[in-house]
Amino acid sequence: MLSGRTVLIVEAQYLIALDLQNTLDPLDPGKVVIAQNPGHARELAEDWANCALAIVEVERELPEHIALVGELQRKGVPVIGLTADVDLQQHLNFTGTPILLKPAPSERTLALIAQLFETQKE
Repeated sequence: MLSGRTVLIVEAQYLIALDLQNTLDPLDPGKVVIAQNPGHARELAEDWANCALAIVEVERELPEHIALVGELQRKGVPVIGLTADVDLQQHLNFTGTPILLKPAPSERTLALIAQLFETQKE
């Protein structure tokens, strides 16, 4: 599903981003682009322009992150929201964007990615 394809990770905490990158290893992505925030992601846009998946940190008090999710969705990029806010889904409507709670265990992350791509096929 990700074999040889690019993945964008937008996460302020570099260790969390690296953990996500390691989690993706069994899916054999071609390139993983890590950005600290949406502005940084936009600076690196050439590196992930045709990405197959984006994992974006989202919080209610980070409107730029929420806007980036919307931009990616409009481009047709499958997006997973990453948050520590257990109530986020009740406050934001991310239709078609599953939310992954931090800390994100590898098994849960991989299952959510598989589910997202299965839904995309339908």
